Amino acid sequence: MGEPMTCDQGTHEAFDAMRLGRLLDVVGASASVVAPLRILDAGCGTGWFTRALTRCGHLVDAIDSSEEAIEECRGLAVGRDRYSTCQLDSWAPTYVYDAVVALDVLFHLMDDAVWRDSVVNLAALVRLTGFLVLTDHDADADHRWGDDHQTRSRQGCLDVVLPLGFSYLGFRPYRFRDNAAGFHVFRRIA
Repeated sequence: MGEPMTCDQGTHEAFDAMRLGRLLDVVGASASVVAPLRILDAGCGTGWFTRALTRCGHLVDAIDSSEEAIEECRGLAVGRDRYSTCQLDSWAPTYVYDAVVALDVLFHLMDDAVWRDSVVNLAALVRLTGFLVLTDHDADADHRWGDDHQTRSRQGCLDVVLPLGFSYLGFRPYRFRDNAAGFHVFRRIA
């Protein structure tokens, strides 16, 4: 991803659908009505992934720091999707999740301490054998793309997440045009 991807609406929809498929490959494509997967969409933005995961049968909580975005999401809710305004580093439900996903949000956290606190908090919300899925690049070094976009190195991410009781299942690149982003996938083992 040299620069943030710009494209027409149809291409963006295809990109999101492809990423949804790759995400479902990680967390599971189906859910039982009596035992749905509980998923947190951390930094949900417009809520597209939240609603898509809900339509797949999952029970999805979604958080974002923008009250306007959350209000819009609530108006578009499709059933078992719930929305709250909250920072990534302070969400504290009374339960844990089968999967926590942070898609296209962590690279907007420019302050390293806030980024780290957010990743640590999100990891703490994953149940044993559950997944933590973080969008970023698979880079050897941090890279600042401008005033509001910074990717962290693979090792920096591993250094934060692995000591929290996770194994690293690898990087799953999007493989969409020249976009170098993808999912860092972790599984809680302790």
